[in-house]
Amino acid sequence: MIYQSPYYIYLISLLFASICSVYRFKKIDIAAKILSILVCSAFINESAAYYLAIKYHNNISLYAIYCLLEFSLLCLYFNNIIDVFRKNNIGIFIGVAGILLGIINILYIQHLHVLNTYFLFFEDLMVIGMSLFAFFRLLIKNDSLYLFQYPHFWFISILAFFWSITFLNWGLYDYINLKLRNTAWQVNFALPVIGIITYSSLGCVYLWYPVKTKNK
Repeated sequence: MIYQSPYYIYLISLLFASICSVYRFKKIDIAAKILSILVCSAFINESAAYYLAIKYHNNISLYAIYCLLEFSLLCLYFNNIIDVFRKNNIGIFIGVAGILLGIINILYIQHLHVLNTYFLFFEDLMVIGMSLFAFFRLLIKNDSLYLFQYPHFWFISILAFFWSITFLNWGLYDYINLKLRNTAWQVNFALPVIGIITYSSLGCVYLWYPVKTKNK
């Protein structure tokens, strides 16, 4: 019962971000459209996961497959906003390599019916790394750019915030849930709260996107 309220609010925040991104879809650039597809996919995935949890009491397989889609879309996003990535399609290469590693993990290591914490930890590392590199390229390539009015600065900041926090959770998942059972609920309770902040923020950036683009 303790997890239900924040989880429902989390779903609402996902729906809010999805609606905002679709509403602005025609006015945003390709990178923002890719992120919009990711947000909408996340809402569909979470809705399906909720149904599977109620109906079959197991949705781990769905998350294992969705993680591959999520990682590929994130790599496509960074491939479009980082100049050196876009020039050499580095983001696409990272995405393909990550998907292959994810498939290997599903087939031979953690399998489809086990929470794929290894791949999630890898995905965390890659997203944090690409986010920091994106900040670096923004700063050295755009001396006159007013970052606070640039929507992708906020998108990257939000992604870095979310994945930096979840990084510790997936890296220490077994330790937290096996060794710290009395306090593990606090970590698990915090995850949907972090999701609420993340997707509510993404929705707000999409709402403000035309203004930010105009002032770029």
